[in-house]
Amino acid sequence: MAANTPPTHVQRVHPGGFFWTVQRADRLAHIARFVAQTRQLAIIASSDAEVSSHAERLKLSGVPVHQAMSDSPSSVLETYLAEPATTLIAPHEYLVENGPVPVPMAVHLRAARSVRQYAKRLDALPAAVHLTFVIPEDDQRASSLQAHFEHDEGHGGPSDVTVTDVIDLTDSDQVAVLSTHRRRFPLGR
Repeated sequence: MAANTPPTHVQRVHPGGFFWTVQRADRLAHIARFVAQTRQLAIIASSDAEVSSHAERLKLSGVPVHQAMSDSPSSVLETYLAEPATTLIAPHEYLVENGPVPVPMAVHLRAARSVRQYAKRLDALPAAVHLTFVIPEDDQRASSLQAHFEHDEGHGGPSDVTVTDVIDLTDSDQVAVLSTHRRRFPLGR
């Protein structure tokens, strides 16, 4: 693998839940790839400032984005759900208060601070895939969460898989599968 090639391995922490260690600056490029392959994507931010920053960068990349701040009305979600191909970015608190919002894939920009917060995110965004970016500052948080989930084997299978095993990043209409072919994560187009 070339030195400038991003790592492609994600850690499966529970059925449908994956952690991916990335550099902070690399998250946007990965999100753009996911947006290109999913019909609707939801991104969980940690704060309103993070929502604004990432929404602006995604818009500059040509991604249709609906952003919700902590005090935004629930009509933002209605508009997001009514559009066939768009991305929602909102802070944790907004999604918990206004969810559940079913989506094909949810991306966590930062690791949750606790198992309880993580579970609330799962409830707020029912999705086949929850992918958490683990940036260097969040290593300790992620380790703590992984320790809690270490016995959650679900259907079994490997704990270390490549991102393309989990999420189909090709132009085909195939569903993404783990290498064991036991769990399927269809991402609606």
